[in-house]
Amino acid sequence: MFGLSTLASLLLLAMIALLVWFALGTQRNIRKGNDLLRWLQSGLPRLGRRTRLKWLGSSAVQLAIVDPLAPFREAEVVAVLEPRDVGMLWAVARARRRRDFLILRGRLIRSPRFELEAGDLRGWTGQDALRKLDPEAWLSADWGDANVRVLHSSGAEVEDALAAWRRLADASGGVLRLSIRRTPPHLVIHVLLPDTASVGADRLVEAFCDLARVVTS
Repeated sequence: MFGLSTLASLLLLAMIALLVWFALGTQRNIRKGNDLLRWLQSGLPRLGRRTRLKWLGSSAVQLAIVDPLAPFREAEVVAVLEPRDVGMLWAVARARRRRDFLILRGRLIRSPRFELEAGDLRGWTGQDALRKLDPEAWLSADWGDANVRVLHSSGAEVEDALAAWRRLADASGGVLRLSIRRTPPHLVIHVLLPDTASVGADRLVEAFCDLARVVTS
């Protein structure tokens, strides 16, 4: 049996290990976040001339666009990082296949003509969004990928949405969710990070802007 002094020593070591993990994980996320901010600089001017930056803890950084360009009324990019600062949360996130990803979100000057939700069932964000919908109230489409589920309203331009999905996928590490809704936020895109050394952020942001123009034209 362990004595009280041994238990106290083990508890102290555990606390030190947690603190060290937290410090190293926080530093890692800050470096990752700063790298992403530098990468995004080539794409953000396509949304607007100025941005307002805000760190949301150590696992997310929000870039709100000030005076966004048409067809956006509001736009933002959020980098969501793995919770590397908390070991248990990081392990759970890894088990759910959660990785660093980007959210591109926009409120448009005019509402889209149709609604559509597409999600990659291998990613947790796509699954969660689709799970909240009543499948009886939506039509479904087949995009030729068993891992991608698509629900849409009547009259939706499904082929245009598919083209946008493919273009976004080419400009990123893969699309997790594509949401087109008549109520704000009108557009929500979740994508995995690409190889930032070989793919510029301008490609991703331009694909997002083109989708906004398609759904409001």
